[in-house]
Amino acid sequence: MFSRTEEKWIEDNIPHARIYFDMPFALSTAGGDVTTTPADYESSMVEDLELITGQNPRSDHPIAGALIAALDRYRDKRTAT
Repeated sequence: MFSRTEEKWIEDNIPHARIYFDMPFALSTAGGDVTTTPADYESSMVEDLELITGQNPRSDHPIAGALIAALDRYRDKRTAT
């Protein structure tokens, strides 16, 4: 998910780009806790229970690391029983 200011840049600088759905607003309205980095296009990853999410494509490596760690924890839990 991109922050609102990141989405605004896309609308302003890419021809015919129009963001019709404000994801951070929608998630907040639905009760979600939306966090973003102070600067646009920085890596940001959040892990909350089974949810692993990132702010933008630059978050791919931290997300991958968190996913691998979660899968390892799951595997270890399964083999321990």
